[in-house]
Amino acid sequence: MTRGDVFILGLILGMVSLYFGHTLGQRWLRKRRLAGAKRSEEEAAKLLEQQGFRIICRQPAATSRVYVDGKERTTTIRADFIIKRGWRKYVVEVKSGRTAPRLNARTRRQLLEYQLAFRAHSILLVDMRTRTWREVAFRWPLPWGALFSTFTVAAILGGAIVYVFGRGIR
Repeated sequence: MTRGDVFILGLILGMVSLYFGHTLGQRWLRKRRLAGAKRSEEEAAKLLEQQGFRIICRQPAATSRVYVDGKERTTTIRADFIIKRGWRKYVVEVKSGRTAPRLNARTRRQLLEYQLAFRAHSILLVDMRTRTWREVAFRWPLPWGALFSTFTVAAILGGAIVYVFGRGIR
C-alpha cells in the first residue's frame, strides 16, 4: 500500500466514523428530549390538578380532514391533555424548552389546529420552566357575540313597536 492509499483509507474510515458518531449522538439526544418531555408532562398534570383542573384524557388524538385539489387527506393530531374545569373544556400543550414562554408562529399554528380539531373552548399553554400556564383562544372571523346582541336588540325594539302600534289600532 502506498502513502496515498493509506490516506484515502483513513479519510473513508474517518467519514464513516463521523457519520455513525453523529447518528448515535442524534439518537441519544432524541431519547433524552423525549424523557424530559414525559417528565414535564407528568409535572404539568400535577400542576393543573393543583389548580383545580380535572384531567379527562392523556395524549388524546383527533382526526383532521384536509382537502387538497379535491382529494381528501386525513391526519392525526395529538395533544398532551384534555382537561375540564367547571363546564369549560381545554386542550393542553406542555412546553419545556428554551422557547417555551414564546408564542411564536409555529406554536400559534399548532394551538389553532388543536382548537379546530378538539373543539375546545380554549387552549392552555403550560410553561414548565416557570411552572405557569396561559390561556390561548382564537376568535372566529364572524363576531357571533355581536351578531347575537344586535339580533336581540332588534327583536326587542321590533316587539315594542308592534305592541305600541297594535294597541293604537283598537
